[in-house]
Amino acid sequence: MNKTLIFILILVFSLSSFLFSEVNQIIEDVCIWKVESDSNTVYLMGSIHFLQESDYPLPDEFYTTFEDAENVVFEINYDSTQTSEFQQYTVLKAFCPDGETFQSMVSDSTYDITRKALLEFGTPLAQLQQFEPWFLAIMMLSLKLQQYGFNPKFGVDKYFFNKSKEEGKAILCFETPEYQMDLLESLGGDAQEKFLLKTIDELDEMETSFIDLVDAWKAADLEKLDELINAGFYEYPEIRQSLLLDRNYAWLNKIIEYIGDNKDYLIIVGSGHLAGDEGLVDLLRDEGYHVMQVKRNEK
Repeated sequence: MNKTLIFILILVFSLSSFLFSEVNQIIEDVCIWKVESDSNTVYLMGSIHFLQESDYPLPDEFYTTFEDAENVVFEINYDSTQTSEFQQYTVLKAFCPDGETFQSMVSDSTYDITRKALLEFGTPLAQLQQFEPWFLAIMMLSLKLQQYGFNPKFGVDKYFFNKSKEEGKAILCFETPEYQMDLLESLGGDAQEKFLLKTIDELDEMETSFIDLVDAWKAADLEKLDELINAGFYEYPEIRQSLLLDRNYAWLNKIIEYIGDNKDYLIIVGSGHLAGDEGLVDLLRDEGYHVMQVKRNEK
């Protein structure tokens, strides 16, 4: 289990992998938008954090916008997740509060359901008693996706992070991994148990539902992505506020700072952050910026 990656999925789609939809797979657009000023261009690229090797190469527009930008902005610096200090921080945040165990934090029925689910991954629950419910839910989400061939090493953001280092691009980040971990650790007890049960309930159907999300991303269908993601948040408005909306507004202020600079920027964030009335695309439009989608065969 890679502790530096298990939380990525929820930060992008948060509960949307429990949903089902049919997505038009005719790909006419790419999940990239741009704002042009008199002196620079700022691109917004929607990422998928888990993809399959067969999804590469990406459409040409992903590479041309990357080459055009001098600065590349990510949610976090992925190198900073590989330190021993962050590994320790992750485990400490995932630990149950003093005097508590996983068993004491959930009902007897939830404990039994979780025990049976973990055995399918070959992991006895007795070995994970010290971890909170949210941690076990995300661990199972990640492991299940990797069983289906979706791997974080093929994520769009991770791919371009490594490419940025290879080409000497300036790398900027909106957040620290510690901040993202703090967001997950702040989930309330009732919400944690509900999230865990929902995760387990939908594990067997996850391949289909996640493919639907990837198809929506490939079609650059922000309306469909918004429908999928927000529907999953109906039961969890506080989680939606903290994991999506608050972060969108914080990032918006930084993006506005980038517009009008003398260098071009490529901003790569989870696609869910671009979708919806309070997604970055509409928030920039509300601020008066002309946000255009990058079309096929266009830089």
